[in-house]
Amino acid sequence: MMKLAKLLLLNLAILWSGFSVIAQPHILLQDFSGYQQDSKITLRWTFRSGSLCEGTQIERSADGLTFNKIGEIPGICGNPGSAFTYTFVDSFPNVNTVNYYRLELGNFGFTSIINVEFIKAGTSGFVVMSDNSGHTDILFQNTAGRRTSAVIYNSSGKRVLELEGSGSKISLPSGKLAAGIYLLLLNFSDNTSVSGNFILP
Repeated sequence: MMKLAKLLLLNLAILWSGFSVIAQPHILLQDFSGYQQDSKITLRWTFRSGSLCEGTQIERSADGLTFNKIGEIPGICGNPGSAFTYTFVDSFPNVNTVNYYRLELGNFGFTSIINVEFIKAGTSGFVVMSDNSGHTDILFQNTAGRRTSAVIYNSSGKRVLELEGSGSKISLPSGKLAAGIYLLLLNFSDNTSVSGNFILP
């Protein structure tokens, strides 16, 4: 009867929260995150106060399935008296794609997986990536808050598409552009711009 009551309370708690379940990175950690910083990816994680483990391994994957060790922090990790934060710099991330990371915390197993997109297009260039389904992304360097307007012209000089965004990627609508050579003009809200040709297969 007690188990049934606990189960009912758990279900009510989930309903009350509007079905929003926040995945924790690991029982020992209060956070685990990553971000691109120039030509590297910086990982950051914080052990909860009093949480300790014997050694931490840092692993990376290109597909989120097969992971390889890229670093290690030997010895006791964490702090018995307060929260303790670690950072790790991945100097050789996979370029212009998503990198997947996880930590192995000694005998306490793996953390949840985080993904960090790494874009290396140079400060005055862009990268165009297309897959077999016809989906095309334009990747470029951008700073936080800087808005972008992308204008695309065909080989005859006719404006064929205009898109806006605020990140470092603009996706082209599938099937909107035929195969051919195009000119891309990226205009940023700080009055700078980047332009160049690209080919759609």
